[in-house]
Amino acid sequence: MSVALAACTPTPTPEPTPDPLASYTGQKLNWAACDPTILGTTDDLELFQELGDRLRCADMSVPANWAKPDSTSVSVSLIRVAAAAPSKRQGAIFFNPGGPGGDGLGFAPYFASFWESSANTMPNAAGLKQMAAEFDLIGFSPRGVGASSRLYCGSNELAAPINPPASDRSDANVNNMIRLGKLIAQSCQKNPVTPLINTDATARDLNLARQLLGDQKLNYIGYSYGTWLGSWYAKLFPANTGRMLLDGNMSWNETMEDAFGLQPAAFERDFRDAVAPFLARQNSVLGLGATGAQVYGAQTSLSQPLQSIMGNYIAQLMYGREEMPLIGLLLKPAVVIDGVIKAKPQASLDELLALSTQQTYFSVPELNGLGVQLAQMLLFQRDQELNAQPFGVEMDSFSSTFTAITCNDTSWKQTLAGARARDDQDAKNFPLIGGSSVSNPCLQWKGGPSVQQPSLPGDMPPVLMLQNELDPATPQEGALRALNSTPSAKMILIDDEPQHAAFPYGTDCVDGPITKYFLTGQLPAGKLSTCDAKALRSGETVVPVKTLKVQGGKLCAAQPTLSAQSLSQQRLTLARNETRRIIEDNARAFFLPKLNLKDAALKIENCQ
Repeated sequence: MSVALAACTPTPTPEPTPDPLASYTGQKLNWAACDPTILGTTDDLELFQELGDRLRCADMSVPANWAKPDSTSVSVSLIRVAAAAPSKRQGAIFFNPGGPGGDGLGFAPYFASFWESSANTMPNAAGLKQMAAEFDLIGFSPRGVGASSRLYCGSNELAAPINPPASDRSDANVNNMIRLGKLIAQSCQKNPVTPLINTDATARDLNLARQLLGDQKLNYIGYSYGTWLGSWYAKLFPANTGRMLLDGNMSWNETMEDAFGLQPAAFERDFRDAVAPFLARQNSVLGLGATGAQVYGAQTSLSQPLQSIMGNYIAQLMYGREEMPLIGLLLKPAVVIDGVIKAKPQASLDELLALSTQQTYFSVPELNGLGVQLAQMLLFQRDQELNAQPFGVEMDSFSSTFTAITCNDTSWKQTLAGARARDDQDAKNFPLIGGSSVSNPCLQWKGGPSVQQPSLPGDMPPVLMLQNELDPATPQEGALRALNSTPSAKMILIDDEPQHAAFPYGTDCVDGPITKYFLTGQLPAGKLSTCDAKALRSGETVVPVKTLKVQGGKLCAAQPTLSAQSLSQQRLTLARNETRRIIEDNARAFFLPKLNLKDAALKIENCQ
C-alpha cells in the first residue's frame, strides 16, 4: 500500500535559482538635475544652465564584489548629456581620463560644450558637433574616486624624508624609499575595500551602465590608463564592444610593470629631443642656450635638490604642448639662482632671497620681476627639501585608487634587489624622473593581484588607437606592442608630437578618420597611418605650438587674443582647456608633487 502511494506522489518542481544580479540589472537610473558643484568646483553653473535639461546625473548601484554580487554594493556616479538630435541617436559614448584614479565625470558637459559650440573652428568641428547630436555623452567617476564610493589609504606611521633619488643612491636613501613603498602597501591593504578597486570591476561597472541605458554596445573614448580600461572591457565583453578610441596607449596586452617601466626613458627622450630643442629656439627670450644640448645641460648641471625639484616640474609640464614654454620660464631662474648658491654655498635662505632680487634673469627687463618670483619660489622649495621632516602616509582618493589598481590588476614580478639595480641605471641614464621605482608599493603587495587580466579573445573587436610619437607618459614602444599583438586594432600615429594624448587634435588627418569612425563605424584602411604634428605658427614643423615673444611688456605667444573673442569663444576655450586639464592631471603619477604656480603668476598671454 505504501509503495502505491509513493508511486502516485508527484515530483516537486524545483524552485528557480535567484539571479544574484537581478537587483542591479533591474534597477532604474534616476536621472535628475545635477548639483552645480558635482564636479568639485563652483565654476560650472553657467555651463550647466547652457546644457539645460539634456544634462542629468544619476547614481548607479553596483556589486562591491562582482564575484559575490549578493554581498554589499557601492555607488558609481554618472553624468549624461543627451544626444542633441534624439531621433538620430546611435548610442552613448563613455569617457575615461586615465590615472588610474582619474575622475571622468566632467567629460560629458565639457565635451558637449566644446563639440557643439558654433565658435569651434577646428577643421572637423562639424564632425564633433554631429557626434554630440547623435550620441549621449557619458562621464563617470570610477569606483574609488570622485562622486562615487571612495577609497582612502592611510596610517599613523611616518615615512622618512627621501633625498633626490637620481643623485643619492646610498643604502640609507634607498631603504627610505623601500620603507615608503611598504607603508603605502600596508596602509592600503588594511582597507577591506582595496581588493575590490581594480580594472576588472570598473569594466563590469561600465557594462552594467551600458545595459541600464538600453544599448547593445558600449562606445568609448579612453585616455592614458583609459586605454587599459577600454581594452580590458573589449577583451571581457567583445560582443558588446562598439566604437572605441584608445588615445595615449599603455602596453595594454602586457602588465602594469611593463607599462610603467617605460616611463623614465620616455620622459628623458621627450625632454632631450623635443622640449630642449624647442626652448633653444626661444633663446632670444629665455637665454638658456642656442642648442638643445645646451638647454638639456642647463637642467642636468643644476645642483641638488634644485635639479630634482625642476625635474618634477618639467615632467608635469611635458604632458601638454601648451605648457612646454613654461618649462623655460622656470628653468632660467633655476639656473640663475643655482649660480648664486654655488658661489655662496653657506648662504642662509634669507641671504639667498635677498640676493635673488639683485639678479638678472631674462634679457627682456619686463620679465625680471617674474624671474625674481620664480627664483624665490624655488628657493623656498629647496629649503623645504633640505630641512624635510618625516611625513605621514595619508593618501587622497586618487592616490589610493591609483595604488589599488596598479597593484591589483597584474603581477609585479621584480624583486626589490632587481628594482634597485634597475633604478641605479635609470638614475644614471634618465635623471629627470629615474631612480625611484624601488618605492613602488606593488613590489611589496601581499597576495599579488586580486583579479585575472583577460587574455585576447579570438573575436577581439576592432579598436582605433591614437598615439603621439614622443608621448612621455605612454611611450610609443608600449603602444606599438599593443597594436602589433592585436590583429583587429588600427593606429593613427602623430609624427613628432611630444604631448600626452591628443583627441580632438585639430587637424583633418587626425580628427577626420576618428569622427568618421564614430559616425559611420568605418575604420581607417591601413593597420598604421601617420599624421604630421601641428606646425608652429611661424611655419616650423617641430612642436610645441607656441613661439614666445614679448609684446607690450608681457610675455605672449603668437595666438589670437582671448580678449578679442566672443563670449561663446571664451566658453569654448574654457571647455577645451578643462578637458585637456583633466587628461593631463589624471595621467600624472601620484608620487609627483602637485604643480602649484598660482602664487608666482606664471602665465603666457595671447598676442593680438
